[in-house]
Order: sequence, then structure tokens, then C-alpha cells
Amino acid sequence: MPNISRILGIARRALQAHQSAMNVASNNIANVNTEGYSRRRIELSAGRSIATPQGVLGSGVNIQGIERIRSSFIDQQLLNERPNFYQYEFKSTALNFIEDIFGEPSDFGLTRNMEDFFDSFHDLANDPESATARILVREKAVNLKNGFKRINRQLTDYRQQLNTELGQKVKEVNRLTTQIANLNEKIVNKEVGGDSANDLRDKRSLLLDKLSKLVDVKTIENASGGINVIVGGRHLVVDTQAQELALSVESATAIGPKVVFKNGGQVAGITNGSIKGILDIRDTQVADYLDQLDKLAVNIAQKINTIHSTGYNLDGITGTDLFDANVTGAADFELNPAIIADANLIAASDALNEPGNNNIALSLANLQGSLVMNDGDFTFSDFYNSLISSIGSQAQGSNFFRDSFAITVEKLEYNRESVSGVSLDEEMVNLIEAQQAFTAAARIVTTVDEMMQTILNMV
Repeated sequence: MPNISRILGIARRALQAHQSAMNVASNNIANVNTEGYSRRRIELSAGRSIATPQGVLGSGVNIQGIERIRSSFIDQQLLNERPNFYQYEFKSTALNFIEDIFGEPSDFGLTRNMEDFFDSFHDLANDPESATARILVREKAVNLKNGFKRINRQLTDYRQQLNTELGQKVKEVNRLTTQIANLNEKIVNKEVGGDSANDLRDKRSLLLDKLSKLVDVKTIENASGGINVIVGGRHLVVDTQAQELALSVESATAIGPKVVFKNGGQVAGITNGSIKGILDIRDTQVADYLDQLDKLAVNIAQKINTIHSTGYNLDGITGTDLFDANVTGAADFELNPAIIADANLIAASDALNEPGNNNIALSLANLQGSLVMNDGDFTFSDFYNSLISSIGSQAQGSNFFRDSFAITVEKLEYNRESVSGVSLDEEMVNLIEAQQAFTAAARIVTTVDEMMQTILNMV
């Protein structure tokens, strides 16, 4: 009964194939919400043909393997575009936060502090012999000092926060690259032995997705199944070996640590991702804002002192600075301790023994509208407003790029999901088809059994 045995062999392979197909469909359905999972597809092929006296007959079905459905082109596009989005997402969030630090326009921002300060000299000019007007000048000067110091402190604290976050993200990069290297080893060992490493490949792809949020990523897959990962222009993963990034502080006066390759200390040329966003905000934006704030503070202190020190107070004393003579920036913007102790030292007159003279008070009040910043191009308010406008413009630019790249990444992720994602409707169809094929194959076995019983009864 060789022909009957051949039919049983065909039925057996069919049962195995369609049972495997049901397993694949069931596994896809079970992982419909699993992060990073790529749907599987069973690959079936016709068995080899066999020549018989009756002609060439088939030998059933063979399982070629379980394919992981993935588009390497879309994956690479996402690795290219995702870092752009996360760089500008970070910048957008950071610049919006910095806008909140300056808090303009508001009744409590530095703009109002400057206006109130210079307005207080108008009040003093209207009543140059008033002790109350002098106390008001001192009060508004203290408010101005506090305004400068608040912004400086919050920007400096934020810069330190950026340094802390940078360290955390560098550690995350090292963790991800180490895991990728370990998965490379497992994948190569499995596939060399002829086994499927689809689950491991999914895990590795998910790690690459996470890595691309932090830095620019380039990958090269070798013939054995491992991948090399290039970050910042240098290999961080080569087969089963992972290099590390580190933080390096060049000097005590440095803005913050640089990201370097731990092996050799070369600065990592990171061009994208949230780490690039942190570096740009810390080294460019925050550094520039602090510098501009320092220039404003120094110029106000110097210009005020230059005029005030030539004036006379009610006691005929001259040569007194209103602000500390050693102001170097917003951090040490302080009033003259003598003025803090005695507001009557504030001068209003430009002549001795003329207490009703208000020329110094008027000159100080008129500084508000004088072109004294940037070699006579800006008033104090213009200079500060240009800084606020610059922050707003940069925030808008980052928001624009963030939204643009978000659309690109969203489209690519949709395309990848349409290729690699699990469709419940499709999998249910596959499951029903496999179940029906399995039932039909089982029916073959039943039929062959009946045939054998008939033949045996004939003996």
C-alpha cells in the first residue's frame, strides 16, 4: 500500500503546516499590542514532485520558515528622521520653559522692574528734597537687582539641570548599545545554528528606535546577522563589542561637560537627537541669554554710577555710586551698601548747596530713553526686548521644526505599521483559512483510514 502511505505522508505534512500557520496567526493576534513586535508570516512551498507509473505526483507541502515582516528601507528612514524630531522637541520644550523664566510680558518681569526704577527718578526729580522719593528709588533699585538675580539664578539652575539630564541620557545610550551588542551575539549564535531569531531581532530593532531618540544613528548589518552601530561619526557597536560615551569637563570655567568617547576622549560629533538638543540649548541659547543679561546689568550699573557719582545729596556729599562699583554681571548686580544703609545718600542735584536742583535726577531718569547699548544703537529697554524677541523667535522656529518632523515621523511610523503591524481582521482570516485547511487535511486521514479498512476487509 505504498500509494496509501504516500497519501498519509501528504496529510501529515499538511496537518503540521496548517497547525503551524494557526500558531503563527494566534501569536500575531496575541502580540497585537506588544511594543516593537513585527508580525510573522509562515512560508509554505510545494513538496518535490515524484515520478510514478501514473505520472508525476506532488508530495504535499513543506514549511520553509517563519518570516518576520519588516521593511529595512522604512526602518532606516525612521532612524534618519526620528532624531530630528526629538532634537527639536527638546529644544521647543526648553525654549518655552526659558520664556517662562523671563516671564515677559508681565507685571513682575524685568521690563517692569526697569520701568519702575527709572520712573522713580522722575518722582525724585519732581521733589528733589524728598526723603520718601529717595526711599522709593532705593526700593525700585532693590527690585531691579532682584529681577536680574532671579533670572540669572533660574537660568544657571536650568543649565545645571541640563548637565544632569545630559549625564542621564549618556548613560542611557551606553545601556542601549550594550544591550544591542549582547543581542547581536545571541542572534548570530541562533541563526548560525539554523534557528529563527525573529524575537531577538524585534528586541534589537526596538532598542535602535530608542537609541535614535537620543542620538543620530547609522547601522550596517553584516552577513552573520549582527549590526554595527555608528553614533557621532564613530562605531559604538561592532558585532558583539560596545564602546561607551562619557562626560568630560575640560576646565572649571567650562559651561558644562562635553560628550566624548570613553576610549580615547575624542569629542563625539553628535548631530541629532535629544542629546544634541541639550547641548545646543546649554552651550548656545542659555549661554547667550546669560551673556546678554550680564551686558545689560553691567551697562545699567556703569551708566547709572557714572551720572550719580557726579551728583550731590542733601548733605552736599558727592562721589557716591548707586550700585556696587564691581558689578560684572547679573549674578553680582548689587546696590552700594552705603545706599542700602542710608537712602539719603542718593543724589539729585548737580551743584553743591542746591537741594532743590533736580538735574542729576532728570539725567538718571532720561537714561531710560537714551541710546546707550551696543555702541549707541539701543536703549536699555530695546536691548532687553530684542533678547525677549530672540527667545520667542527661536521658540517658534523650534516649534515649527518639531511639528514638521513630527508629521514626517508619524507618516513613516504609519507606513511601518501597515507593513509590520498586526491587523486583527487579517489574522482572523488567516486563522480561519488555516483551520479549514487543517480540517480538510484531517479529513484526508479519515478517508485514508476508511480506504485501508476496506482493503483489509477484502483480504
